[in-house]
Amino acid sequence: MKAYAAQIRRPSPERDRLIAENVDAARRISLRMARRCPDWISREDLVAAGMLGLTEAAERYDDSRNEPFIAFAEKRIRGAVLDELRRGDIMPRRVRQMARKIGATIQQLEHATGAPPSDEQVADKLGVTLDDYRANLEQLVHVTVGALEGNDEASLPSGPDAESPEDAAGKREAMTKVRAALGRIGAVDQRDILILSLYYNDELTYSEIAQVLGVTTSRVCQLHGRAIARLRAEIEKADGATADDEAA
Repeated sequence: MKAYAAQIRRPSPERDRLIAENVDAARRISLRMARRCPDWISREDLVAAGMLGLTEAAERYDDSRNEPFIAFAEKRIRGAVLDELRRGDIMPRRVRQMARKIGATIQQLEHATGAPPSDEQVADKLGVTLDDYRANLEQLVHVTVGALEGNDEASLPSGPDAESPEDAAGKREAMTKVRAALGRIGAVDQRDILILSLYYNDELTYSEIAQVLGVTTSRVCQLHGRAIARLRAEIEKADGATADDEAA
């Protein structure tokens, strides 16, 4: 957050007016993003980051471009919150390795049986207890921040410059990979696709998804983690196949 503070210039009446009029909006945007984060992440820190994003937006806003201030500011608010999450190292290496291992195991079992494996089958294949496997699944929801939000602001720059053509091309490529992976998962198990859609597109909470599916909130968290692991595995598998093709 120091990086943002260093960019803020001297106060001005116009900047102060923009900030004062949009404080509530910045807080709502920050808290809406916080809904997708694990409970242990401080909501206050995310709101503070969003406020710094709002301040930066007010400092840099140019009304001659005919863009509404709130539209301009929302990009910087979201970018500031995402930067705060990245600085928090939300998905440590151990969890990344776990995601890959679980995703690869689910893929192997699906290939062998032609059907989505049960939790018991995956746990047995991994050589862990069912309780340990489900606890691991709940940790995998940490990857959801930024890493798989290709239709959100994961790669959106929060600085004064617009998104470069290279950034835009990279985002489009990432989204192509995600859509292809979702299609492959959906061909085997529609429930994972439903959970991802309810969480990311409809922005439902775990409690709300639990009511839709008729399961517990804890189970939704586990299923979400499993869906994320499968999605990562599909994307990495496709990347590996592409690399092999290029090397051939």
